[in-house]
Amino acid sequence: MDNEKFQELVLEQFQAIAGELKALTQGQRSLENGQRSLENGQKSLEKGQRSLENGQKSLENGQRSLENGQKHLTDRLTRIETVVARIENDHGAKLAALLDGYYQNTKILADHTERLDRIESKITAHDIQISILDKTKSNKRKAK
Repeated sequence: MDNEKFQELVLEQFQAIAGELKALTQGQRSLENGQRSLENGQKSLEKGQRSLENGQKSLENGQRSLENGQKHLTDRLTRIETVVARIENDHGAKLAALLDGYYQNTKILADHTERLDRIESKITAHDIQISILDKTKSNKRKAK
């Protein structure tokens, strides 16, 4: 092989190597860009994870606040139930006493009504007797 052919062959080989090197360089750049994109995505995921953790903490705090509010309401309801039970007992006794008094007054009123009816009957009878006596007296006076 002569020198020119050798040089052509070496030049062809260098050109092929240069083409492959160029392709490798472009592939390397593409890999680096992909790596940067993955790193940015990872950072975005980490920010999202932190945001989720903060949201979770906020939800936990809200849950605790709701639990405390529920406990407070339960305590108030228990106190109200106690007061209502006491009022029911007090009023129940007072109502029973009032009803007893009402029944006693009703009996006394019925007794008084019965007595008044008897008195009225007697007065009516006395009025009749007085009227008869008056007539008898006036007849005796006329006869004299």
